[in-house]
Amino acid sequence: MRQISLVTVFVTTLLAVSLVWAQDGQIRRERRPAATGEASPANAPAPKYDFFSIMDGQPKGLELHHDTQAGTGKPVDVYVFPIELQVMNSDGNFEPEGLIIDHFYTAKPVQPQRAPNPHNARDCRLWNSLILEEMPHDPKGSTWSYIEFTVAQGARTIQTNEDGLVYWSDDIECWGARDRFAPF
Repeated sequence: MRQISLVTVFVTTLLAVSLVWAQDGQIRRERRPAATGEASPANAPAPKYDFFSIMDGQPKGLELHHDTQAGTGKPVDVYVFPIELQVMNSDGNFEPEGLIIDHFYTAKPVQPQRAPNPHNARDCRLWNSLILEEMPHDPKGSTWSYIEFTVAQGARTIQTNEDGLVYWSDDIECWGARDRFAPF
C-alpha cells in the first residue's frame, strides 16, 4: 500500500512541475502595421531597402480582403497573412512561441514600374502554399520549414476603411527558409 502512495505522490509531483514549466498555451495575436496611424503620402518615396524587419515563422493561412481606400473609396485588395513566430536556429527553446502576427499588405504595388519586385504579394502567396504543402509531408524531418516575412525600413502604408493601415506590397517580401535544428 505504501508503494502505491509513493508512486501516486511521485506522479502527482511530476505533473505539477510540468504544469509550472509548460507554456501557458495562450495564443497571443499582434498586428503589423498597427491598425491606426498616418498613411504615407501618395507621393512618398520608396524606401532604400537597406534594412529590413525580418520575422520567421509558420504560416497560418492567407486571406484576401476586398477593401476600399479611406477618403477616396477606391477599391484595394488586401492580404492578411498570419504567421506564428518561431525562432530560427533555436538553442533548445520550445517552438512555436505562441505569438501570431497578422501582416496586412496590398495585393498590388503602389509603384509597379519602380518596385524592386512588383510581384511581392504573389510571391508571399506562393511561398505560403509551398511551406504549408511541405510541412505535413515531413513532420519529423531534420529541419523545420519557415516563411520569412520582411518589411523594409520606412515601408509605405495606405489607410483602408475595412482593415485600417496596411503596407504597400512594394515594401514587403516573403521567402521560404529552413532551420538548421530539428523541430521540438
